[in-house]
Amino acid sequence: MFGFMNTEPIITNERVDDIPVLLRQLERMGVKELIDKHFPKHGNWEGESLGSIAIIWLIFKLQNIKKQLGSILIDYLKRENQHL
Repeated sequence: MFGFMNTEPIITNERVDDIPVLLRQLERMGVKELIDKHFPKHGNWEGESLGSIAIIWLIFKLQNIKKQLGSILIDYLKRENQHL
């Protein structure tokens, strides 16, 4: 009937994890530019700016905090469940 209906659609799934969300939020907040403005590169510094490195470090720390809070929350819920 319709020529475009003869082909099977291609469907792809992409996992939306915390890291891209955190990276985008830090970009929106201008954290990299703010750090680079207040802490400029040294003349001998090569490679990524301090702001870029700080964003990667912040995402790493936020990921670790999330894991720690998850285990703390599970322990708390187990204790509270015993009281119910």
